[in-house]
Amino acid sequence: NRTLQLKIINIPVKPMQKGQRPSTQLRFLIIVILVIGIFFRFFNLSRKVYWPDETFTSLRIAGYTKTEVVEKLYNGQVIGVEYLQNYQRLNSEKGIWDTIKGLALEEPQHTPFYYLIARGWAQLFGDSVATIRSLSAWISLLAFPCIYWLCIELFNSPVTGWVAIALLSISPFHVLYAQEARPSSLWTVAILLSSAALLRAMRQSKNIAGWGIYTATVIVSLYSFLFSGLVMIGHGIYVFAIERFRINKTVIAYLIASCTGILTLAPWGYAVTANLAQATTTTNWSGTKVSLFILLTMWAGNLSRLFFDSGLGSNDSLIKLLPLITVILPILLLFGYAIGFVIRQTPKSVWLFILALGSVTFLALVLPDLILGGRRSGVARYPIPCYLAIQLAVSHLIATHITHHRRQKLWRIVFIALLTGGILSCTISSQAQVWWNKGPERTKYNPQIAQIVNRAAKPLIISDAKLDIVQSLGYLLDPKVQLQLVIEPNIPKIADNFSDIFLYRPSRTLRSGIEQAQGYKTEPAYQGSEIWLYRLSK
Repeated sequence: NRTLQLKIINIPVKPMQKGQRPSTQLRFLIIVILVIGIFFRFFNLSRKVYWPDETFTSLRIAGYTKTEVVEKLYNGQVIGVEYLQNYQRLNSEKGIWDTIKGLALEEPQHTPFYYLIARGWAQLFGDSVATIRSLSAWISLLAFPCIYWLCIELFNSPVTGWVAIALLSISPFHVLYAQEARPSSLWTVAILLSSAALLRAMRQSKNIAGWGIYTATVIVSLYSFLFSGLVMIGHGIYVFAIERFRINKTVIAYLIASCTGILTLAPWGYAVTANLAQATTTTNWSGTKVSLFILLTMWAGNLSRLFFDSGLGSNDSLIKLLPLITVILPILLLFGYAIGFVIRQTPKSVWLFILALGSVTFLALVLPDLILGGRRSGVARYPIPCYLAIQLAVSHLIATHITHHRRQKLWRIVFIALLTGGILSCTISSQAQVWWNKGPERTKYNPQIAQIVNRAAKPLIISDAKLDIVQSLGYLLDPKVQLQLVIEPNIPKIADNFSDIFLYRPSRTLRSGIEQAQGYKTEPAYQGSEIWLYRLSK
């Protein structure tokens, strides 16, 4: 018996067969995980703070420009919270063209597809925080059939497709951005859809309809986010490499599809060119220099959040971040092993696609940061194509090892561990008001500040902070709160009929001007990393 057991152990394991179906137990597990992932996408949609970037989404949906709102609000007059938030809501005076115009003039780096969908969504279902965010959640569900289709086209493996759905559905990163009123979920779907459409068009190269579908997905992708151009470049590298850099029907079809997509984007390209200075000003924060250590911390943190998210960001203290190494390091090693496994064990047509999908965006973000300085590559939502490439590799690695491998039990444990980490992360995140993706320093302390102000009988907030920051706080304030907003260096005349007067994130000019010109004393009312709220007294 012992000899027979040894012989059985030494029998070579066959690789996973093409087109193999998952077992009933695996499908049941993944369906359960999928249901949990869908639940987390819609659970507590309005709990987290509506951070400044999301207030700009509502501003665009409502059809206002920042310039006109600042002119109406920042004039030193006392206004109510409801009046402040009116510019976050739909009204009959603004239409679709106002949404497009606002984007083109003030944020041309954002293409309009998501915002037009969001405006139609708000007209149908309302413009509350939960409703606007639910659009992203519903869009994110389209990623499941798209990643399954991509796995079928790429690996011809239903098992890999099922595993990829499970990992995507419970990924803390994807769940988090599925609950945000921004275009990230739409871009994720567009990347997966255009990638699957490309592989299908190449497989059926004589089918004109297939290339027509790819062309349509390219247009949708470009109008979802301009970084889709990097995905297109990756697709182009893949097509030329697979066709051995020969000009044939497949290459010509790809070039026609890409050129059609670019030409369709030309009107928005004109808007970007005409307002390039504004786009540069709006995005210059991404060029802020950070140390290489901080950059590495951001990379490692963003990658690990595909499967585990503690809620800590790169700005948190090193003492808090160090214990996470025991979790982050194994995840990063798994990523490296998965990429190596795909390169060694799959045909060139498979591993080259994964590398092309992820590497172009990675290099386009990392090289400027390393050469010129900046934090572009550390912005979590920018490298989404890289994350998807890694998730495809990990999905195929796990699918192969849990079906045909002599260490099936070990890899099933790894799979369960990844799913457990995702569920635990999503559970904790769903209960939080502030998370790492909500602009930590801009909104981290708003819930505590709002509590202090709301406790006052008749409070007044004076501020010269930016519009998006004030409107973000406005979502947490009671209707009784009044505001007095000014543009630096203006100093408002303060009325005496308020029980409590606060300064919210004041400039030095505003604080010293009130103290010197009107005889008020300022005392800290709330201090985070610095003093964000002062209380005035005579």
